[in-house]
Amino acid sequence: MNFKQVEAFRAVMMTRSMTAAAGLLHTSQPNVSRWIALLEASVGFALFQRVGTKLIPTAEAEAFHADVERAFIGLESLGDSADSIRRRGTGVLRVGAVGSITQYVLPDALLRFRQEYGDIPVVINMGRSEVVAKWVVTGHCDIGFCSLRTELPGVRFDTLNSACGVAVVGRAHRLAGHAVLRPADFAHENFISLPAGSINRIEVDRHFPDDERIMSIETPYAPTICAMVGKGLGVSIVSAIVARALRMPDVCEIPFSEKVLFHSYAVTSDHLPVSFLAARFTECVQQVFDALTASPSGRRKPTRRAKP
Repeated sequence: MNFKQVEAFRAVMMTRSMTAAAGLLHTSQPNVSRWIALLEASVGFALFQRVGTKLIPTAEAEAFHADVERAFIGLESLGDSADSIRRRGTGVLRVGAVGSITQYVLPDALLRFRQEYGDIPVVINMGRSEVVAKWVVTGHCDIGFCSLRTELPGVRFDTLNSACGVAVVGRAHRLAGHAVLRPADFAHENFISLPAGSINRIEVDRHFPDDERIMSIETPYAPTICAMVGKGLGVSIVSAIVARALRMPDVCEIPFSEKVLFHSYAVTSDHLPVSFLAARFTECVQQVFDALTASPSGRRKPTRRAKP
């Protein structure tokens, strides 16, 4: 496998045509066909099937393409880094994060960061926790933020936040008037869940030994779950941080009687130094988590001093 073969594969995935891919790469169609054939021989599985005049990627090709795109993100960011260093003598701050943190924490963290470092380019990459950890340990990202620990060696996880799980239901749902929801309250309700086998899914499901929920929808992203709840597609249990950050008018947050914890971590490498900008950005992320944890409105409750 070489770069030309992978580049040809990426071009065909983008255009769904050997001829169009050849034009994109400024080469001939036979060259593209030959590179694809060599790549298929190298990886050991078919990448495309012809259905009439259409070129259809196989399921294996779709899975392989996801990793190819992540690799090309790294290559393309090299040009951004060189331009930035040439213009202002500083590099690009590259951040990796899971989808939920990318959506509900990083925008506010970037606002805080921009107040001090408005001229520093920031590249945000989104992936699963294990992918974020790989980006950090290989130096593709300067700092990472994830929701699960992985067994990848050379990675350090520092806890930024541990939030209790809360029930989320639609404002018009029959459960919306409850002060607290218990496992029995979810019986015969359509439940929108995290993916089977995930740690957070296991943490939720252990409170339903006699499970009478209707497991109707699975998705890995808590913001997507909340959006579906707001559309009346079901109910769920998510991190209180997500529910508070989204502030969806059609979604009601209700305390859950059982203890479910959702963790968020800062990810750094054991063998690569953390840059000043990465450390400062992590402080901004921590500040956003603290504000969301303090209260649903984001304001801290006053601390009552002990009497002498």
